[in-house]
Amino acid sequence: MHLLRALRALVPSSRAETIQILVIQMYSKTWTFRETSLLIKCDDEQAIEAGLRAGISARNEIERYVLRYPEFFSSLEPVKLEGNHPKVIETMLDAGERAGVGPFAAVAGAISQVVADAIRRAGAQNVVVDNGGDIAIIGRRDFRVGVFAGDGFGRIGFHITAGELPLGICTSSGTVGHSLSLGMADAVVAVASEASIADAAATSIGNSVRGSDVPSSIEQGLEQAKHIDGIKGCLIIRKKHVGTWGKIPRLIQVSPGSREILDVQKKYRSYDLGDSFR
Repeated sequence: MHLLRALRALVPSSRAETIQILVIQMYSKTWTFRETSLLIKCDDEQAIEAGLRAGISARNEIERYVLRYPEFFSSLEPVKLEGNHPKVIETMLDAGERAGVGPFAAVAGAISQVVADAIRRAGAQNVVVDNGGDIAIIGRRDFRVGVFAGDGFGRIGFHITAGELPLGICTSSGTVGHSLSLGMADAVVAVASEASIADAAATSIGNSVRGSDVPSSIEQGLEQAKHIDGIKGCLIIRKKHVGTWGKIPRLIQVSPGSREILDVQKKYRSYDLGDSFR
């Protein structure tokens, strides 16, 4: 773990300038279904339809369980349901149990993962599914993901290599956007092999970043991360202080408006993604 007061000390600009991205033809589709809004990028246009069908099916299953088990939606703590359940429900229950939060803390990441997995099974080799900032990535190429932590913080991002995939990268914030967080972090980014686990973990870690002592609050969040089964690492940003724990992709500085970056949005703001994955 290292806690830094300056972003430049964490990611020198000279490193970011040397990054090279493998250019692979990627097809893009935005899709909205009720509250779910996805940005899908993949290298097989025909496979996208399979992902959309999987996303609709997952949404329908989740809505059915919300009506049948109100606590599945409302609980801020792990929920146990007896019997067998659809995969997306089991995924959310498991993620909540691992992170010590309610299953709905994993809903966006779970849907991202379901859609990405379906697209991969349909034949795509490289897939990115961004569900409001909760991102599932599968592939054989490098990717860049940028993080937005409020207007007062410089742009920071990850350079993700093919060897680190598959990966889920999800964000929670107590100061930016409309997502539910009981903490005070500007951004908590959790990294796991599954987006559902990363989503629940980001919420759990974010809830722990509290108090007027900023460095200590970040330490609390990092300590919480260590106890969550299944995550690889995390990044916490609060008031220009940065803390990391575990194994996360290489940090880079990001130029505003870069066309090579997929932003972790988490319903904060919309960026022009341009032809990020041409």
